[in-house]
Amino acid sequence: MKKISIISITLFAAILIFNSCYRDSEEGLYRFVPPSCDTTNVSFTSTVSPIISANCISCHTGAGAGGGYQLDSYAGVKAIADNGKLVNSVTYVSNGMPKSGKMDNCNVNKIVAWVNKGALNN
Repeated sequence: MKKISIISITLFAAILIFNSCYRDSEEGLYRFVPPSCDTTNVSFTSTVSPIISANCISCHTGAGAGGGYQLDSYAGVKAIADNGKLVNSVTYVSNGMPKSGKMDNCNVNKIVAWVNKGALNN
């Protein structure tokens, strides 16, 4: 009987010790949560135009615009939004742009949302 009690207590203690250990990493416990990307109120003037200016204008402006696409005006951006080339380019479906590397997902999502809402001049 004494032998069963000692084995039971030892087994119970071992279970408690092993269940109290876990292998969470510091990164898993304190993960950086990026701010959410609000795509509800996107507009050409305040959302899309600044993104285009920061990422596209250096190559797509004036008479020598890359690929013949002038993105320095609403009309130029609207033209490639209407034929699907804007979304295909920024999502890297075809001929990914900008050539320097994909834009961050939030900016891509804002452009896609703007196009999906009709690519309005607002």
